Amino acid sequence: MTGFRAEIAIENIGRRGDGVAALEGGIVHVPATAPGDRVSVALTETGPGRFRGRLLDLLQAGPDRREAPCRHFAECGGCALQHLTPDAYGAWKLDMLRGLLARNGLDAAVVEPLHRSPPGSRRRAGFTIRRRRDDAIVGFNERHSHRVVDLAACPVVLPEIAALIAPLRAWAETALQAGDRADAHVAVTDSGLDLLVRTGARLGGAGRDALVDLLAREDLARVARAHPKREGAEVLAEARPVRAVHGGVPVALAPGAFAQATADGEAVLTGFVLDAVQGAASAFDLFCGSGAFALPLAKRGCSVFAADIDKAAVANLSAAARQAGLPKLHAEARNLMRRPVPAGELAGAEIVVFDPPRAGAKAQAAEIAASRVPVVVAVSCDPGTFMRDARILVEGGYRLTRLRPVDQFLWSAHLELAARFDFAG
Repeated sequence: MTGFRAEIAIENIGRRGDGVAALEGGIVHVPATAPGDRVSVALTETGPGRFRGRLLDLLQAGPDRREAPCRHFAECGGCALQHLTPDAYGAWKLDMLRGLLARNGLDAAVVEPLHRSPPGSRRRAGFTIRRRRDDAIVGFNERHSHRVVDLAACPVVLPEIAALIAPLRAWAETALQAGDRADAHVAVTDSGLDLLVRTGARLGGAGRDALVDLLAREDLARVARAHPKREGAEVLAEARPVRAVHGGVPVALAPGAFAQATADGEAVLTGFVLDAVQGAASAFDLFCGSGAFALPLAKRGCSVFAADIDKAAVANLSAAARQAGLPKLHAEARNLMRRPVPAGELAGAEIVVFDPPRAGAKAQAAEIAASRVPVVVAVSCDPGTFMRDARILVEGGYRLTRLRPVDQFLWSAHLELAARFDFAG
């Protein structure tokens, strides 16, 4: 049914942020539409009874629609929901979460108010760079496409990140050849802007020098380069050591190191973890990263075993603990997906914190469930895998007692969660 046109009424918002409407016994998903909108769309069949609609014309606006604040919205795939009023947007995220809880047999009554990071607060971004014949483009992929939308602005990221878009475009026009592509990871750290360019293109001396020139011209803290198929990164220039500060303790960051998307979101998650500790003497921090939870826990006098697959992050965390005089913090490089910390080792702790990647922590959750540790705090960037891991804990005798939704990825379908589980026997 490719190319078929229809007029439809949008009924609700689906879990990926697209408007959803009924159509001839099936359903159609239409990006950038709101409940109550009446729209004209071009349809593409994506499966039996499933269609994707391309918005042709807004015939009548629904009550929850507003003017999107970004000129690139509806074309750029970075945001899905800028066109919703703030109240409708927040209600949709909470309704989505409560629905997932209900379908998984978990108590939706424990859901706390949504914390929403404000516009212009995202402190990391990954831009795609493509060198064309006559120019270069820097931006994010179009929704449901590999086409890159060339950005002039972005209201989601911190202003200093948005200000780097044009200089990156100018660099690509001089350093890359037609057909080359690169990815730029930009992060605002406690030391300033950190730039990692990942590309398989042969930059040559001029291309590398042009990257180094960005450091001085744009007041970057560090510039590094990496190959997409190789581990590690080469630091090309560093104006000052790149660090994060967790619990008052500075910790070095490797190029491209993971960080929570916003500073205020990290503060909410850390506060949730520390509130759950309440004087505990021993804790595990699993999938610890650079120590956003481990270091504040250790500063409170808690004995902490921290583990993560990222060897550089673990080494930097260990060094930070030594320099800060925190002998009770021990960090280990460990693949927790393949080699989870067993229940027997966890059993002696008073609290376990785990913050896995989007895939969740099925194997580790099973060990935690068997450990009978009194308190477990789960931090998740994916509600779907959180539900799976939460069911494992509940089936092992735990009770979900608190759940705080944290919206660090404004105007997207993503939602982070911080949850407390208490062992009930």
